[in-house]
Amino acid sequence: MTRTPAIETFNIDSRQIARIEAVHRGFLYQHIYAVACLFQAATAGLTHIVVENDEDVELVLPDKRIYVQVKTRASHLIFSDIEGALTRFDAIRTEHAEGRRSGVCEFVVVSNSAPGPELSQRLKISAWPSDVALMWPGSTTTNKALPAPWNGVSDGFDACRAAADTLPFSILAPETLVWKLAGRIMTAAAGVEPNANHTFAVGDLPTLFEQLVIQLQDFPAPPIRYRPQDKEPPLVTVQHVRLVIGFSGAGKTSWVSQTALHTSDRLAYYDVADISGPALASPHFSQRN
Repeated sequence: MTRTPAIETFNIDSRQIARIEAVHRGFLYQHIYAVACLFQAATAGLTHIVVENDEDVELVLPDKRIYVQVKTRASHLIFSDIEGALTRFDAIRTEHAEGRRSGVCEFVVVSNSAPGPELSQRLKISAWPSDVALMWPGSTTTNKALPAPWNGVSDGFDACRAAADTLPFSILAPETLVWKLAGRIMTAAAGVEPNANHTFAVGDLPTLFEQLVIQLQDFPAPPIRYRPQDKEPPLVTVQHVRLVIGFSGAGKTSWVSQTALHTSDRLAYYDVADISGPALASPHFSQRN
């Protein structure tokens, strides 16, 4: 087996690369956090989850809306990190108070870092808004709609993977489901269909989680000129189930696409290329005498 040689990368400003990586790491942390909210949405009684609207994540309940600002920092969280968010919270609070938005509002700052000494003191004084909470790894919360923060993206992915592993989708590897959902969060944040309004309806989540809806593909297009291979199985037989095995590039995809053109039976095509081996159920065949 040949290996692709490693490529050496160059950059003029290593500090700029570090800043870029930190920004995208923050976005990915936010997207993974939204995925965790999707997994907890039904049990928490949410009706909708909104991403990248007024705040990073908005959790909608029948009588309440929770606005979540997600922050990732390499050091302790300081007041200036969240000062802008607190100003937006004031404006949103006014919208609710004056009846332009229904229900009560709550605000949460989710951070991968604990607050620094000065911010910790601010949290203890009476002037701190009673409807604004700060969450970090190790902090406590009784709100089922809010996943506990993690130290980094890897920890968040592991937590989401564990949650995905409890869903009844054994064919789809849990990590595949997590990354697919993270991709859907990113497209929704950009206002791209099918969630152009940045919103996920909790009632639609079973369909979103269903791996067949996500993974099932059309039959591949047949080649313009099809040439049968040596000892290739016939395209049409009386057998209802056949197992065709061959090395990558042996022509299996071309064969199945050609078979679909010549048979009147119902056929199903499922691409398992991106599914890990342990995620596939072991088949058990029985033979009738």
